[in-house]
Amino acid sequence: MLHLLNGDATAAVFPSTLPGDRAVWRDIMVEGPAVDDGAERARWLAPRLGLDAAEYERGWREGRATLQRAAAADEIVLWFEQDLFCAVNLWFVLDRLPPAASVSLVFPALTGAFGGLGTLASGDFESLFARREHLDAHTRAGAAALWRAYAAEDPTALAGTTAGLPFAREAVRLHLGRFPSASRGLDEVEAATLQELAPGPRGFSELFRAVTQAPPLRRHGMGDVQYAAALRELQPLVAIDDESAPFAEWRVSATATGADVLAGRLDGLAHRTLDRWLGGVHLHPGAPDWRQDDARLLRR
Repeated sequence: MLHLLNGDATAAVFPSTLPGDRAVWRDIMVEGPAVDDGAERARWLAPRLGLDAAEYERGWREGRATLQRAAAADEIVLWFEQDLFCAVNLWFVLDRLPPAASVSLVFPALTGAFGGLGTLASGDFESLFARREHLDAHTRAGAAALWRAYAAEDPTALAGTTAGLPFAREAVRLHLGRFPSASRGLDEVEAATLQELAPGPRGFSELFRAVTQAPPLRRHGMGDVQYAAALRELQPLVAIDDESAPFAEWRVSATATGADVLAGRLDGLAHRTLDRWLGGVHLHPGAPDWRQDDARLLRR
């Protein structure tokens, strides 16, 4: 048996009393191009998220080796959470595991009382393990189809998915919320950020918690490094004091342009250019201008 844990926070509290070996999945498939090429992903992720490109590529190779190792186990137990970050990783992993592998899933929903696997005491894992769900061939095929639709250049197939994998529809809705809106040219996180900044400037940590821990954005599973990258991309709608400092020290404020966008007087993309990967969709100058309108995608 092999327990595949999504992230080091879970690994830090995972009990030694459960049978089997442990491995950690550390990638962030919700960011960057949805391709099976570590070098291509590193070229985009490194400058955006402040990663070392060579270190990322090493981690990519280790991740592939982990999946090869998992394929030899008599049972693979996947430990993920019901947020977008974990869901996209889960779809990718299930698409890469061989059809003959025996796969089980622990996939708890985030609630007010449950903040993620990494917040549990070691003893809490026993009951989750006992309730793990065996994934049959049909469910796994659905997960693989979700990954392929997520990685496609045309996102409309994903928007219309009816896959039965737990949390799939909500994850798709959250992903579509990352596209600029038809009405204001802001994604859901950007719109919430400008709303939080409307009363005045905020420190990064306070702003990060206010935006990412409020429902339903909590289900994005967004980390502070991701959010810092999103704030950089939101300029000039926001201003960041001393952007060269560590982002934990930032003080962020909405600009007059940001206030105009929030009020609907100006489109959010009128004064900025996106270079953003959303699965297989690359939003950049010259590419199709995809917008979302109430969970529907519109191509302009």
